[in-house]
Amino acid sequence: MEPALNFLHRLSEIRNPVLNTIFQLITRLGEEVVVLGIICLLYWCVNKNSAYKLGLIFFASGIAVQGLKVTFRIERPWILDPSFSPVESARPAATGYSFPSGHTQGATALYGYFADKTKKLPIKILFITLFLLVGFSRMYLGVHTPYDVLASLILTLIAVILIGRYYERIAQKNGFVLTIVLATISVALCIYSFVLSSIGYIDATQINDCFKSGGAGLGFAIGYYIERNYLNFDVRTDKLWKQILKFVIGVLGALFFKSVLKLISPGNLLVDFIRYLLTVLWVIALYPLIFSKILDKQNKKRESN
Repeated sequence: MEPALNFLHRLSEIRNPVLNTIFQLITRLGEEVVVLGIICLLYWCVNKNSAYKLGLIFFASGIAVQGLKVTFRIERPWILDPSFSPVESARPAATGYSFPSGHTQGATALYGYFADKTKKLPIKILFITLFLLVGFSRMYLGVHTPYDVLASLILTLIAVILIGRYYERIAQKNGFVLTIVLATISVALCIYSFVLSSIGYIDATQINDCFKSGGAGLGFAIGYYIERNYLNFDVRTDKLWKQILKFVIGVLGALFFKSVLKLISPGNLLVDFIRYLLTVLWVIALYPLIFSKILDKQNKKRESN
């Protein structure tokens, strides 16, 4: 661990207000709100299949990262080395244990997916550069070590490659197997982290992110099965403004579940689990059900005229 901390000390020597601002902006490219926003846009307005793949990569790798965090319980750099200080503006978002990096996982899932999907070399290089920059920003800001970033990169790239290559095979027929597997590991993560907390292996304050990831994964699993088997909505509309309105209203609904429900009991494990479950379930099934019904009524009215 000492070489990794020495590397962070070296990076801290080049910090200045301009670079701090730049890397704080870059690190936001890996935040969950950005990834979820892109998933929403793809899913509601562009291509459901692409959104399913990206969502599965993001949620599955996120569950794995949270599981590793509570298993290895490696503290943040400034706790490992009290003489080290992170960029203060980055500290509030650095929740949970340090290893592996959650922001790097989110960025690698998102931009790694697009890098794998595109055949144009300049665009592929751009997307690869983006998730590498997010990983570097976590080290520059002093909230993760190179080990945290590298582990997250490797784990998530494996998910990108495997799901990108084998999604159609694992999602065949009605997607029941995929649903059961994802739902099981989502709930298992919550139980596993709660047990570790109960026996005193980890601090109870460190498992909120596990319950968030578990809730999100379960929401995706349930929503995926419902949409594939009972809804099968069409992403197309006849007007661009309808697509924009659809996206804006849907995002506002997702923000309601994600943010407003938090006010009920901040930091409560069950509330965190439920609000992330409902947020993702809203994105995948509830909201598509609403706007597909509205579009069906409009189409029937148009046909009757």
